[in-house]
Amino acid sequence: MRRSMLCIVLSLCLCMLSACSGDTSSASVSETSEIVLTSEVISTSEIAETETSEATSATIEEETEITETALETTAEISETTAETTEISSAESVSEITSDEVTNAETTVTTTVQTASETAAPTTAEKATETEKPRAEVIIPEIKTPLASGVSVAESDKAEIDFSCADEGYISAVYTGKSERAKLRVRCGDVQYDHDLASDGTREFFPLMGDGSYSVKVYELVTGKSYGEAVSAEFEVKIISSTGMYLYPNKYSDFDSKSESVKKAAELCVGIDDKVEKIAAIFGYVTENITYDKKLAATVTSGYIPDPDRTLENGKGICFDYASLMVAMLRSQSIPTRLVIGYAEPDIYHAWNEIYTEETGWITPELFLKKKGFNIADATFYAGNSNKEKIADYIEDESNYSAIYRY
Repeated sequence: MRRSMLCIVLSLCLCMLSACSGDTSSASVSETSEIVLTSEVISTSEIAETETSEATSATIEEETEITETALETTAEISETTAETTEISSAESVSEITSDEVTNAETTVTTTVQTASETAAPTTAEKATETEKPRAEVIIPEIKTPLASGVSVAESDKAEIDFSCADEGYISAVYTGKSERAKLRVRCGDVQYDHDLASDGTREFFPLMGDGSYSVKVYELVTGKSYGEAVSAEFEVKIISSTGMYLYPNKYSDFDSKSESVKKAAELCVGIDDKVEKIAAIFGYVTENITYDKKLAATVTSGYIPDPDRTLENGKGICFDYASLMVAMLRSQSIPTRLVIGYAEPDIYHAWNEIYTEETGWITPELFLKKKGFNIADATFYAGNSNKEKIADYIEDESNYSAIYRY
């Protein structure tokens, strides 16, 4: 079964390859392995070892690209597009067509009425007719991250505000003159690196959970050498392990005026059940957003997804799908993670983990099997014509290995 599933998804993986092994986020530190910290003595070799063992935060590195030759050692794969997933393999997997995924419930029977049955209503009848009032679309209150200034580390070049660390996030702003700045967040053996805006914009970043934190801002000094601009050390005890995944952040930025928030509110009108809300949003994203092969081929280090841009363009790479899902679901008070890691067989990829206190179907094929966080992969689901088989793949958590969660 495992080998069969592997063959089925190999075609999809190849389609996603250029983005899911090549797309990168602002958390990328493309030259990290060569950083020389002028205010903190860390050798180049030490950094190289760290960055090798712990992949850079939210980065989809070019080094993780999988060649077609390497894939062919596992199975013979015909060239495909993201929209068609016809597969040929060593195990002779049968060709998949959209006809195999028909649903008996979609059959519609038309009844022909007689002339007397279809007679137009009289004026009096029209006057007495009442239309069912349309439910009002209400934009919910969005949890807004704050930088209160209660707990701050600052210098004349940068500031780190960790006043709301117990809510699961911090903020940082670089005000120096360098063209590049980076934020390094470390908790125990886990380290996330993020690019910082160089125009003085304050940005919010999620934490990794409870523990002792070391947070530092570095600025580019010369060449590929970085110097420390400011640092902070603090202890964190997160108030809510799910509540921290309701805030916007650098990788999914939204507010009450965002189009993605408005669309989510529209889709969820009259729906109270959270699984039904997830179904409405997941269904909309997978039916209306297509995979952007051009962007996948040209994306560079520092790429940041924008939920509203993805919604407007109707296309994106895996990072975009996951970011849009975060914005729409969090705005509906559904804790959702944006996850970076690997999907089998060896694809660097972005997907979501969605929290619910109940189980249920979010498509006719895809089921949320447990209470808690469930994997929902909008990119793979949207790009595969055989929904039943890709749903089986997504439901098998062993096919995914998370590295970073935002």
